[in-house]
Amino acid sequence: MKKAGALIWGAGLLVCLAVILFRFQGGFPVETNFLALLPDEEQSPWMEQANARINDEVVNRMVILLRGEDFDSLKTVAEDLSERLKPVASLQDFEDQYTQLAEKLFDYRAALLSPQDRQWLQDGRADKVSQRALAQIMSPLGFTNADMIRNDPYLLFPAYLNDRLTNQSATKMKDGWLMVGEDHLLLVYQLKGSPFNREVQENIKGVLDGFVAPNGVTLYKTGAVFYAQQGIEQGMEEASLIGGLSLIGIILLNLLVFRSVQPLLLSLLAITSGVVVGAGVCLIFFEKLHMMAFVFGAGLIGISVDYTFHYCCASTGQDGATNRMKINEIIRPLSFGVISSSLGFLILAMTPFPGLRQIAIFACSGLIAAYLCVICIYPLIDRGTGLKSIWGWATLDRNWSFIIGGCAVLLALAGAAKFHVDDDVRRLQHLPADLSAEESYIRKVTQLDNNTRFLVVRGQSVDDVLGMQEKLIPLLDKAQREGHLSGYQSVAQFVPSRTRQLENHRLVSDNLLGPTLMQHLQTLGLSPDVQPYPLDKLLKPAGILDELQLSATVHLMRLDGVQLSLNVADLLAGFDGVEQIDQAAAISQTFGTYRARALWMIALACGMIWVFLSKNYGVKRASCLLAVPVCAVVTTPFIAALFGESFTLFNAMALLLVLAIGLDYALFSHEAKQDRFSQVMVANAMSALSTMMAFGLLAFSDLYAIHAFGVTILIGITISFVLSSLLRPQEQESK
Repeated sequence: MKKAGALIWGAGLLVCLAVILFRFQGGFPVETNFLALLPDEEQSPWMEQANARINDEVVNRMVILLRGEDFDSLKTVAEDLSERLKPVASLQDFEDQYTQLAEKLFDYRAALLSPQDRQWLQDGRADKVSQRALAQIMSPLGFTNADMIRNDPYLLFPAYLNDRLTNQSATKMKDGWLMVGEDHLLLVYQLKGSPFNREVQENIKGVLDGFVAPNGVTLYKTGAVFYAQQGIEQGMEEASLIGGLSLIGIILLNLLVFRSVQPLLLSLLAITSGVVVGAGVCLIFFEKLHMMAFVFGAGLIGISVDYTFHYCCASTGQDGATNRMKINEIIRPLSFGVISSSLGFLILAMTPFPGLRQIAIFACSGLIAAYLCVICIYPLIDRGTGLKSIWGWATLDRNWSFIIGGCAVLLALAGAAKFHVDDDVRRLQHLPADLSAEESYIRKVTQLDNNTRFLVVRGQSVDDVLGMQEKLIPLLDKAQREGHLSGYQSVAQFVPSRTRQLENHRLVSDNLLGPTLMQHLQTLGLSPDVQPYPLDKLLKPAGILDELQLSATVHLMRLDGVQLSLNVADLLAGFDGVEQIDQAAAISQTFGTYRARALWMIALACGMIWVFLSKNYGVKRASCLLAVPVCAVVTTPFIAALFGESFTLFNAMALLLVLAIGLDYALFSHEAKQDRFSQVMVANAMSALSTMMAFGLLAFSDLYAIHAFGVTILIGITISFVLSSLLRPQEQESK
């Protein structure tokens, strides 16, 4: 049996190592997007399309702002940057987009009226339209030409287009480049790949790091790609730091407690096999290894090494202790511990969160590999005869266990008053100070804002959809004038409804054609036989702002720079068929839903473990064993609240680990013989310390999700270890 287990362990290790080497040849298969943790919710097709469009619009956007006094220098820098970035990003040509839009709309100029021209014509003030056109034509700063005047003598179309573009941004075109004021040149790119793709990140980083701006030119940048890049770098740094500190801690523990190098070497073997198998199995089932799973792989150091501690502590002080004696002493609690921990992790694997499933698979496969290493490999390579003695500093008097446990309960009661949940997805975002400062500057100068929301407008027909947008536009104009949002964009801004186009035709025909047109043309010195306004053409939405059209009857309206002072829900009151898409709010709601489900999963895991233990220990003993980790699970969130910690989905998931690991301590304590309890508690203490070093150090992470895991594990494991002392053998208690 041991030989078969050793073969399975060796084969699995080799296969997983080969998988890791193969997968890393094609790049760095690590997922950094925290939203990849989220489940694929059941959504209507149009909602899925809406979210996809929004991601393409916002997440894949990269903005670079150049500041300088000399336009020629800014232009040279912009041309150089755009050429270098061409393999990974496409520069949005706003001048070309506006030109194409204007060319398409111009043929329908009789159906397009600005709000001011429309109001004048409704009031019968055609003279105002004529006077406004004459003033623009005669102005030395006028932008009209002979063709424009001949085809649109009232300049209806320039008035309409200018009004449509007033809420877009405070920008203007200069020599084909988008300028903000006289000293800022704006470059807006759409990435050709995902901003969370490591290759895309490295290419952009390489371009910008190797770019040296000339004197007088300053570069500012913002976009999801930069935050994602810093996120993965920080995650990797933290993984290295946590893994390194954990290894150092384990080395010191081995040397201080065992005073021998052999346990250290055995520990390193268990650690290596656990991490390699965990990562390899994940890469077999998943295209990418999520950053959280990678970071928590370092946490396996604090769990897989537990088995080594118990193996090395077994038979300590017994002359002639053999490897068989060591295995026989720990095989039962070790096996039950692996099974119960795996049950707990399997519950985690049942969640619809891809990233958390990876963590569960990583942990299960890694722990099983470590278990096989201890049971099957250690007896083959361990040439020691058993350690003579270890320090007995970890044995707690039962009274002290009650005292410490009681203090934990009192702290939990005190923390209950401060306990609160927080499902806000924005807590996941760690904004580095330098990038945050650059984004703030860009937002201040350009009014481009990541605080973007979208409205979904649905109707029975195209005209219904455009008509609802036309009713919303005046409300949005008012909100923009009052500073509640920086701008908006909708199809109806450029394509009026059929009803409004027919009304515009009527207004133009009744007020601006016939004798009125003849007189106006004579004033301009044009031939009276010119017929500039076709009344038989109606503009359709196809080809106009297609990115805002999910279908003929489902359109998007984009709201930029939405302030907290704007209650979008109140704005939409009375508009049937109009909904707002607030991705942050939707994701936060999803986190809240699955936080509640996580607690139910913990309860389910407790039930499954209790049934398993009851079959082996009986109902009463199983209940006592399970009480230790359950007490830790219940009190930990409230104790954490005393330190200002909120309760999130990630805290809830960490409680599942507290349950699984704490149960290990209880099992070993309960299974210990009366004369071996001290040695078992030393092993439990070492296990707790190593877990705290591996997981507890995560509490100092700047990444909130990882921080939440760390805080929960740090508190929960401490409570579990203290309470496990209460399960000492009855014979030991009587002494």
